[in-house]
Amino acid sequence: MHVCPMEIEHIPKLLGLRQSEVLMEGKFPPELNSFFRNLETNSNPWGIGFASRAEWAESLEVKTLAEHPEAEYLLWVGCALSFDDAGKKIARSLVKLLQQAGVDFAILGQEEKCCGDSAKRLGNEYLYQMLAQENLMNFLNYKVKKIIVACPHGYNTLKNEYPRLLSFLPDLSPEDREFLQSIEIIHHTQLLADLLTSGKLKLQQSISGNIISHDSCYLSRHNQIRKEPKILLQLASKGEATLFEPENSGEHTFCCGAGGGLMWTEETQGTRINRHRTLELLQSQPDLIVSFCPFCQTMLTDGLKDEGKENIPVLDIAQLLEKLV
Repeated sequence: MHVCPMEIEHIPKLLGLRQSEVLMEGKFPPELNSFFRNLETNSNPWGIGFASRAEWAESLEVKTLAEHPEAEYLLWVGCALSFDDAGKKIARSLVKLLQQAGVDFAILGQEEKCCGDSAKRLGNEYLYQMLAQENLMNFLNYKVKKIIVACPHGYNTLKNEYPRLLSFLPDLSPEDREFLQSIEIIHHTQLLADLLTSGKLKLQQSISGNIISHDSCYLSRHNQIRKEPKILLQLASKGEATLFEPENSGEHTFCCGAGGGLMWTEETQGTRINRHRTLELLQSQPDLIVSFCPFCQTMLTDGLKDEGKENIPVLDIAQLLEKLV
């Protein structure tokens, strides 16, 4: 809608077309067979056994909600931070920051399922709703009031998509629907900015050099979370780094190439989206690229490798801040 002069919301129409092809005609790229099957059997795109979902937290003394049901926050880890090697590093950095700031949180562990975002975007609405219902029942059973999310895909799904589903769940009482509607969803940039500005978390060092940030579509476009990522970069810099923004940033940010389920498909026509974005970021000759989404981090890292620039690190903001505390 940002670019349509008639303000037509095109995304719901495209989703409807995908749903028709996937659910009614069974037409989808062959590589998605394993993707859908992995979600159905193990509730994550990688197909790794759900019993391994919390292995990233070993040695960090992170409690589950079953062990600590009165926790103030649920840390929604998500699939990328639970199973992807790069994502696990983000999860561990975020946990260390939360622990240092004294935040009272717990995770779902093996009870957490994929949020279902990619299944929905790829047209498998049925699979999305099955995953969403299981997660919503966990939120209800544990009386979760606040959820921290480090993945913008999960953030958008829990904040904007799950509430739309509540009216279609017949077993929920009006009180249950009202409770689930009231859950506060917080992206980790929002919480980290609050912890730093309130003094609950203190940075001992600062960054220097040329730093460029990549805004996530689900943060900047869909949820207007633009202020907090910039605050975090300014606090991390303390005026010692040169902070750049690409030409396409904020509400006009450019996709990393993982959105719409493309993370799990093969691009076969034209210039790969992640290469297009990587080349744009490289124009500023950065020493470091900062992202706010695990999928963006993966796509940009791959783009840098393709350009022979793998010496330039791509860090999530949580990883960067953990190095500075």
